[in-house]
Amino acid sequence: MIAAVCASLPRLRVNHIRTLGQGVLATVLRLIGWLVVNALVSLGAPLVLAFTIAGFSVNGTMHQLGNLAGRYLAAGPERQGQFDVILVWITLGCFAGVGFFRRHSLKRLIFQESGRDRWVQVD
Repeated sequence: MIAAVCASLPRLRVNHIRTLGQGVLATVLRLIGWLVVNALVSLGAPLVLAFTIAGFSVNGTMHQLGNLAGRYLAAGPERQGQFDVILVWITLGCFAGVGFFRRHSLKRLIFQESGRDRWVQVD
């Protein structure tokens, strides 16, 4: 009986390492998906703001964006740099806000694999 247990130890370790690696990879893929969704929402928020300012019409949005592009190109490099910083901060703020409101899904995502019973049954 002891010989059978000792013979199965390397197999147990290999299976445990394999299932642990699979769990880590699954968690990393879910985390990447969570980050991509947050990034897309945070990039879409300024576009929704522009759509709102333009009166919820595509023509108005294009007109406002054209006006913004013309003023951006006419501005000097210092003002363009200031606008770039403002735009980056708005996007980062949106990302942080979306991440804050989705924090429970992140917690569930991280602890989902660790909550499962990972013991491998040996035949």
